[in-house]
Amino acid sequence: MKKRILPFISSLIICIAMLCPLYVHATPLDPNAEASLILHYQKDTMAFGDLQVGIYRVAQALPDGSFALIEPFASFPVNIHGITKQEQWHTVAQTLSSYIVAGQVKPDRETKTDENGTATFSALKTGLYFVREVVAENTSGTYVFNQFMVYVPTPQPDGSYNYAVEANPKCLEFVPKTQYTVTKLWQDGGDQSNRPDAVTVDIYKNSVLQETQILSANNNWTYTWPVSGEDTGRWAVAERSVPSGYQVTVAQNGSHFSLINARKTVSDVPQTGDSFMALPWLLVMCFSGIMLLICGIYMGRRK
Repeated sequence: MKKRILPFISSLIICIAMLCPLYVHATPLDPNAEASLILHYQKDTMAFGDLQVGIYRVAQALPDGSFALIEPFASFPVNIHGITKQEQWHTVAQTLSSYIVAGQVKPDRETKTDENGTATFSALKTGLYFVREVVAENTSGTYVFNQFMVYVPTPQPDGSYNYAVEANPKCLEFVPKTQYTVTKLWQDGGDQSNRPDAVTVDIYKNSVLQETQILSANNNWTYTWPVSGEDTGRWAVAERSVPSGYQVTVAQNGSHFSLINARKTVSDVPQTGDSFMALPWLLVMCFSGIMLLICGIYMGRRK
């Protein structure tokens, strides 16, 4: 009997010895520890600097690793417990965003990204944080970085906690920009004596005046304006006060407008007065009358 018990006890001691390191390295969360959050706003090889980034401390961290909502979020009908899927956290973030906007809740901390697109929040309290959506623009278009929830600190596989958290917000949407251009062209044989120093051009979108620009030699008689996907519509241009002696033609090729001012010629000048030519009609009427008279005489003789 003793021979059977001894191997069992030995196996039990070995198992306990193997499990002990897991408990040795498992450290409880320290709610009072100082934490930090570093966010990198980058897309491919581009880094977005000077972006305003705001974070909200939604819940406080508890020693057992759980979280408890704090005000004003404790008053919102939002559940943060029992969540196991990333899609559920997306829903939590969207719900919080709506209540933050409705309640005009200000972020706990705000900062701007540096030239590397990095926003650093130091000396943070531990807890569950909401990072709001960030919109970035450059010459290529508009980039939308997602809103999300993040644990500060985050649990590690060995049971410890990382109090220096880093995250890369995902770029959810990209809206490319296009450019529209209007150019003034002259068709006057190169004679600039009658050209004005400048012309005024109105720019319309969907028949609504958007802006007015002055075209001259100083800007090479050209103006360009960017248009993003949100500005979709029908664009048009019109020149004010066409110079005397010129007539204007508007041509469009894709996103480029050409305002062509051509000098008027003699053939372009409308004729005035009565230009009706009466003589040909009188000759026709006389000839017809003579023919009728001859036909009448001929028919009378036959009778």
